[in-house]
Amino acid sequence: MRKLQFVKAKLKDWNKNTFGMLKERKTTILDEIANIDAIEQEGALSSNLAAQRVIRKGELEELILREEIHWRQKAKVKWVKDGDCNSKLFHKVANGRQNRNFIKFLENERGLVLDNSESITEEILLYFKKLYSSPLGESWRVEGIDWSPILEESASRLDSPFAEIEIFNAIFQLDRDKTPGLDGFTIAVFQDYWDVIKEDLVRVFAEFHNSRIINQNTNTSFIVLLPKKSQSKKISDFRPISLITCLYKIIAKVLSGCLRGVLHETIHSTQGAFVQGRQILDAVLIANEIVDEKRRSGEEGVVFKIDFEKAYDHVKWDFLDHMLEKKGFSSKWRSSMRGCLSSVSYAILVNGNAKGWVKASRGLRQGDPLSPFLFTIVTDVLSRMLLKAEERNLLEGFRVNLDQSNLFGINLDQNHLSRLALMLDCKASNWPILYLGLPLGRNPTACGFWDPVIERISRRLDGWQKAYLSLGGGITLLHSCLSHIPSYFLASFWAFCSVGFKGIPLNVLQLDWLAMYRSNSSNGMA
Repeated sequence: MRKLQFVKAKLKDWNKNTFGMLKERKTTILDEIANIDAIEQEGALSSNLAAQRVIRKGELEELILREEIHWRQKAKVKWVKDGDCNSKLFHKVANGRQNRNFIKFLENERGLVLDNSESITEEILLYFKKLYSSPLGESWRVEGIDWSPILEESASRLDSPFAEIEIFNAIFQLDRDKTPGLDGFTIAVFQDYWDVIKEDLVRVFAEFHNSRIINQNTNTSFIVLLPKKSQSKKISDFRPISLITCLYKIIAKVLSGCLRGVLHETIHSTQGAFVQGRQILDAVLIANEIVDEKRRSGEEGVVFKIDFEKAYDHVKWDFLDHMLEKKGFSSKWRSSMRGCLSSVSYAILVNGNAKGWVKASRGLRQGDPLSPFLFTIVTDVLSRMLLKAEERNLLEGFRVNLDQSNLFGINLDQNHLSRLALMLDCKASNWPILYLGLPLGRNPTACGFWDPVIERISRRLDGWQKAYLSLGGGITLLHSCLSHIPSYFLASFWAFCSVGFKGIPLNVLQLDWLAMYRSNSSNGMA
């Protein structure tokens, strides 16, 4: 970590005095080229000046590329191909994201609206200090369930020293251009300079294997607040995403890979997410089949969609440690998990500025590669308690967010459904449900089922971005939209041809289809 800090200091100095002066250097070079062009207009141009102009144009191209990379990183646009100059697009995307995430006002718990930066910052810091503090005196008890511990061989394998190939694979599985944490580095540095830093990384992992301790500087995080909806008013309307350091991200990625390899031995079959050999989409298919069968039978019923309030943030570390022990994980592995959790501290980014420090004593970070797998262990306990159907206090530790919970009726009178919702203090809602990002309770063979996909594609294509794209960039955006947006739906449901043609004008459908499939070199559209 000290070497990274030294490199960071040198890079900041280089950026300030050399690389960061892109605009000034670009202006200077353009002026020099313009002067040479003016001389050429007046008469013959000497060979020295002609050669100088060639050099300056080469320098200008390099500066333009650097400027594009600079704004590409700020905009976090990943679908644009290298070399397609879209600096205006990147600038617009970066500014648009900044405006969207800017907190102009905030409503506190008493309903008062705060509209100055000091009071907003104070409210946010108080909220997160409370959120990540484990209340004293809270107790929990989980008894009488089948823990399904992992195999002894698996527990022993988890305690093995880290191999260089594990570290290498983890680094190259991570996204190279994700937003950096407090260290300021992206994973691209570790990927591009693996041969230079691999010995130091292997030594870091060996030290962690022996001590099971994470340095606090390595495990400091920025928390960035992303609005969950367009009109976010309360702090609970924002999603806290942790920007962690690259070194910790690599450690957590390696550990999560180890954990992923054994979870299937201990997680109940009803849990499909983040378990090797299982698919989260199976839950959507099963739920759709259950609702459809219930409707055909004519029997009355309800579906209660429950939202757990700040589920990641409320995980108690001692509870998680107890779960790991019951599930057969060794004391060494549990020490590794405690080392990753107990060394966490946060600085909150409020409108781009780091404010205060929060020392956590509970919670899992969104953005930490380990968090989904650790949370799967926690939710497995809930699944087993529900299956056991014991006393009500077995659900203690999970607080239901009734504001986000809904009741849906199956063959049920609306008045009856409303009375049930009133009893449960939640909302009576209409079908379809959005479950794991997919519609539940709607006919996938109907064109209307695919309206959300078509609307998302239309919004993307009709947005302001196309005004800043070259033809090549526009085609890349088109392919990106059409391949990425519908893929999640298509993983579970078949789409009919009529869905693909929906909303397309007749004159477009009458295009010569042979032309559509010509190669790019033949000026076709494919």
